[in-house]
Amino acid sequence: MVRPHSPSWKWWVCGTLLLATMLNYMDRQALPQTATELKAAYNLTDTRYGLMEAFFSRAFGIGAILFGTLADRFGPRRVYPIVLLGWSAAGLLTPFLSWASATDAFATVVSGLPTLNLGLLGFTWSPQFFEAPESPGSGPFNWLLACRTMLGFFEAGHWPCALITVRQILSAKDRPLGNGILQSGATVGTVLVIGFVTIVRYLEASWQIVFYTVGFAGLFWVPLWFSLVRPGDLDGLPPPAADDTASDAPRGFKLLRMCLTLAIVVSSIAISWQFLRAWLPKYLVESQGFSRDFRDGAMIVYNLFADVGSLLSGIIVYRLVARGFGVHKARVTGFAIFCAVTALTALVPVVGGGYVGVVLLIIAGAGILGLHPFYYSLVQELPRRNMGKISGCLTACGWMATAEVQQGLGSHIDQTRSYDLGFLIVAFSPLVGLAAMLLLWRPGKR
Repeated sequence: MVRPHSPSWKWWVCGTLLLATMLNYMDRQALPQTATELKAAYNLTDTRYGLMEAFFSRAFGIGAILFGTLADRFGPRRVYPIVLLGWSAAGLLTPFLSWASATDAFATVVSGLPTLNLGLLGFTWSPQFFEAPESPGSGPFNWLLACRTMLGFFEAGHWPCALITVRQILSAKDRPLGNGILQSGATVGTVLVIGFVTIVRYLEASWQIVFYTVGFAGLFWVPLWFSLVRPGDLDGLPPPAADDTASDAPRGFKLLRMCLTLAIVVSSIAISWQFLRAWLPKYLVESQGFSRDFRDGAMIVYNLFADVGSLLSGIIVYRLVARGFGVHKARVTGFAIFCAVTALTALVPVVGGGYVGVVLLIIAGAGILGLHPFYYSLVQELPRRNMGKISGCLTACGWMATAEVQQGLGSHIDQTRSYDLGFLIVAFSPLVGLAAMLLLWRPGKR
């Protein structure tokens, strides 16, 4: 007879989800924190950097659909370790870009691969994306491009697995806390990798140590997961939400309109968040001339403010509902407030950057991440069936839009040496999502 879990078991599982999110962001942010050093050593231009972020985004979108489907079919217990080992392997392979023999062999293999047409995703993959060997720094760039693509593909599987796990182990009243624990790992991971990069630099150690350490840390997560989650723990129906009834579950055109709204909202906020995530460390050093120590400190404060914004969004909705607002009206009002905070980014070019610009960007970070919980709450209005597939497709929409913006802005920054256009896009992109919520979303009778 299988011994039942203790009442605290579900919260230990939530703790492993926090660790997974932390590792996810540590692997993701290792490159932005070391990009300036790699730029000097391996001719990593802004155009190349933007292309890598575009490939990361496209691979994330494809992975979100695939792993969302697999999570629905086989369950998170089996799929989760696969995606975590996959993105850890991508991190461990990254430092090999300094090995000429490895990059040369890789270039030979890539040149023989066929062209792949991903028409449904609006993208065609071709070996021509990898630069010719005679281009300066092309070998390391090609290797790094492949590793970042692999990283984005496997990291996408984290979110459907994590969200399904929370749904299966927690009741409706406990899920907000579980999701909060899950998301807090993003800030923890980002702050930890910034601090680790700073320590490595002061010890005058090689940048490769960052990728090796974070990658190996991911390998220890898998046995922890299997020790906590036994076969069958995540099977069966989750506890129903109080307002989830068959009579008002969205169907047909209503469901299509809801998905369209969510696709617009997630794309609008992803573009803003991902641009600053990828480019802000480079902007502080390469455009504004701040020291790397200042950059690291500013990024820690930026991420802490972003986490505060995420928590405040829930508090604002709670307060507005307590004052008599309907739930959807409270969401829209809160989303509009955080759009206004995000719009402070548009003032950065006006003030000419500098310390005032850094303060504006830090405050805007709270606005951008504070928009995400509103999106999550809207997703929870969708039917629970095929949650992995639906959320994966929505995630793909956001990341595909992000890919186009990242690649275009990379070329723009390389040519103009100006980040102003990126800041304007960050400032006003969420307003498109607000318009979609106002014009397309129709709250049900709950």
